[in-house]
Amino acid sequence: MRVLVVGGGIGGLSAIIALRASGLDAVAFEQRADVSKTMVGGGFHLWPNSMRVLEELGLGDRARAAGHEIRQTEFHNSRGKTLATWAVDELAREFGGGNVGIARSDLQRMLFEAADDDAVIAGARLVSYEEDEAGVVARFEDGREERGDVLVGADGSRSVVRRLVLDDGGPDYAGYVQWQTVVEDREGLLPEGHERITFGPGTRTVMHAVGNGRVFWACVLYAPESEAGPSPGRKQRLLEIFGDWPAPIGTAIERTPEEQIDGLPVYERRPQKKWGAGRVTLLGDAAHAMTTNTSQGGNMAIEDGLALARRLKAGAEDPQAALREYERVRYARTTPLVKQSHFFAWLGAWDGVVRPRIRDRMMAFVVPRKGLKDLRAAVAAQV
Repeated sequence: MRVLVVGGGIGGLSAIIALRASGLDAVAFEQRADVSKTMVGGGFHLWPNSMRVLEELGLGDRARAAGHEIRQTEFHNSRGKTLATWAVDELAREFGGGNVGIARSDLQRMLFEAADDDAVIAGARLVSYEEDEAGVVARFEDGREERGDVLVGADGSRSVVRRLVLDDGGPDYAGYVQWQTVVEDREGLLPEGHERITFGPGTRTVMHAVGNGRVFWACVLYAPESEAGPSPGRKQRLLEIFGDWPAPIGTAIERTPEEQIDGLPVYERRPQKKWGAGRVTLLGDAAHAMTTNTSQGGNMAIEDGLALARRLKAGAEDPQAALREYERVRYARTTPLVKQSHFFAWLGAWDGVVRPRIRDRMMAFVVPRKGLKDLRAAVAAQV
């Protein structure tokens, strides 16, 4: 079986590594000319569920070496009150895998280096595909044609493969822009092993270490998506909004050169059972784009790759049936997280004076109870 994967990001590379480890012939086609590079400033919390996948693929130790252990996740409000605390290191001990904060660029580089030299073809932009009884042919902008048994769209929330196979429109704007980066100097910013999430009126911030003495920080502003991008004065604007919040977010912004702050519009999709047809399926954001609120989007993409490899290996005699089984299992796995993430995005938009105080009381009650129960279920699940 030959598997054609469109997209060389976190999900696409994870899939390639898992597919080849399962003995399948797989190759990724990435439209960027340099696959080792990715967006600037992003960070991930690799929860125990994705860390177990990386360990199975022989990459657990590399991820830990590139990142930084997260032992505790704290929720605060912008007035300095602690709303809830999760001892996430206990989850790691119970379920295995560990919690690792890692820069997106480091994770991308690690996966790219772990893939075989011939596993990724750069500068290949898909324009169409054609399916027949024997397989599928992918056609690219430069005239290249590739034949395989299966075509997988791992090409992000604005997936070309999704448009070609489902034609169900683009993703929905989640209502907020996430301003983010990685600051080089971690000294004095966060207690060792802590992740800090702080909520304000229609705003929130996230901070955690990502390895090599650095910290990832993100500031969320609910605003039109047109405000995203490298707008002039963005650093000063963030300081005006977040500068007087409890330490250390103001200090982190101050330490960051403006040109390193990137504003990304966040998108999501409503869960849909149909991810593909025939010999074509989707993976990662192309299938189940979710907001950043549960920190599970990238984790789900990593899981998808291993789940796909297992189903295709077990169902090699009937690839189409194997793809539908993969979709059924992964739809059930990802849908609760998409919905949870959407709910917290809605909750995070509450502004004014009264509603944020109501939200704080809700979070102080819900997060240590139902929130922790949902988290346990998410990290305990096996691929």
